[in-house]
Amino acid sequence: ARLIRMKYEVDFPPEVDQRLTAQASATGQDVVHLIQIAVVRFMGDEVGSSMPSAWLPEQQDRRCLLIDRDIAGSITAAELVELAELDRRANEHFDEIAPPPLDGARRLHQKLLQSRGHQ
Repeated sequence: ARLIRMKYEVDFPPEVDQRLTAQASATGQDVVHLIQIAVVRFMGDEVGSSMPSAWLPEQQDRRCLLIDRDIAGSITAAELVELAELDRRANEHFDEIAPPPLDGARRLHQKLLQSRGHQ
């Protein structure tokens, strides 16, 4: 992923600054990196991608690796962007090959609506 460098000056309330500093100290990461991760997570699905349309085994392998890095706290901001896109693509793929069973939910919903009407 191509990174664009932008500089912002951000003022945080003292309690946020203290929590960021404590988290950075606990994880061995710097505050800027933690802020980058928070922004990437906040942006989530709004981040675009140029990945191929078919879901490939290599994408699943990469997604698993990035999930491991995220859990370990060693993921970079660029990797978080990539992981968000891979998660979105994986969800689309799995919904396509095994859509959630909505028929049962619709029948239950109809029964609940009917039982409310008889009260």
